[in-house]
Amino acid sequence: MRTTTLVLIVVSLVFIGCASAPRAGTGADDYYVGAGRGESLGGAINAAKMDAVRKAVVDLIGAEAEAAQAHELEDVLYSTRNPNAYVYNETMETLHRDGSLIDGDLRYEIRIRVNVPAVRRTLEANGIRADLSRPTGAQPGADRGAPDGPGTDAVTVIPAPEDADVTPAERRFISRHVDTMTYMVYFADQAVDGMPDGEFVLRSAVNQANGYLVSRGHLVVDAAQIEQLKRDQELVYEEQVGREVSLLQWVARRLNADVYIELDARTSARTSGGSHYATADVTLNMYETSTGQILGSVNRRSRESFSRTSQADAAVNALQSTVYQAMPQAVEMSERQMERMLTRGIRYELVLQRPPDARSLSRFRTAMQDEVRSIATVSQSPQEVLYEVFHVGSSDDLIDLVFVVSDRVAGLENLDLVISRGRSLTFDAGF
Repeated sequence: MRTTTLVLIVVSLVFIGCASAPRAGTGADDYYVGAGRGESLGGAINAAKMDAVRKAVVDLIGAEAEAAQAHELEDVLYSTRNPNAYVYNETMETLHRDGSLIDGDLRYEIRIRVNVPAVRRTLEANGIRADLSRPTGAQPGADRGAPDGPGTDAVTVIPAPEDADVTPAERRFISRHVDTMTYMVYFADQAVDGMPDGEFVLRSAVNQANGYLVSRGHLVVDAAQIEQLKRDQELVYEEQVGREVSLLQWVARRLNADVYIELDARTSARTSGGSHYATADVTLNMYETSTGQILGSVNRRSRESFSRTSQADAAVNALQSTVYQAMPQAVEMSERQMERMLTRGIRYELVLQRPPDARSLSRFRTAMQDEVRSIATVSQSPQEVLYEVFHVGSSDDLIDLVFVVSDRVAGLENLDLVISRGRSLTFDAGF
């Protein structure tokens, strides 16, 4: 009897011990306590959030690796201006609060769930790896102080859709597509506001980004094409889509870019003793063109740049160097996210002019559904039907597929291709 009781006690202790040692990435157990100081309530809370994120990093890569790569972590993660990208803000629980806003020194302690997958993706994107000598099953790290001082950049990774089942042929197509993607870079309209010589300075940043892309063998949309299309076609944009998509996304679609990068920047300049100095804060937001899905965001802050000519020249120097440093992360993140997103297919617009009756269209849509990732009716009238199709394949592949399917649907045997432009395919049914 005593032996049986002892066994039960030991088993219970083992179970309790396992339950009290959560590992990062388990979902419900990704809660951490964080503490931080700040001169404002928001600053103290953000410092506490990043302290919790720091502890999750220790769980992911080990305390020794975290300490050894502290500088890189400060640059790419701990100094982010958007801590909410790495935590579930709605789970925050205040544990303790010290100090006063009047004194300008407020200490906040919280318990919050960390978005461990987002943290892990940022570590992987920047080559921050675990210490292989870390013992298996290590417990969560001890409390550490909040990071001190400003950083230089931050990376926000937007979760991509989970991988769908793909065949080897589809996987090869996706790889080729990502390797040959066309990029479009342009600045956000609001970035010009309040910036001296704004358009000139921002164009220099766009040219620097394009120069980086071209030097790495990527296809690039020329900035002059963007400006001409914006200038000449803005009325057409308003008439066609209203505000359903941004003007920049609409331009990217018209110019057949796969990824467009919106550049936002702020510069600060000063003059001292006849010399001019400037700093730049740059944000690159990357989007998949056809859907407008954001792929990620990179923010980088420059060190002070110097010029003997003018403040504008100093701002250009700061902006160009900062953009060039941010572009490798932007491209790498775009490629990785696109590889995953494309497993659900490339988005195409399929138009049937002079369509047949509704029953024939229903049979056509059902038959197409078996051949593509998805197909949905966007609009339908007696004159034309517009479908949104997601397909893992080129436009030529989809054209061939439409002809194969139409041959099997009564009333669509005479379907004819009218025009193929980028991701938009138009057929005439002849009714």
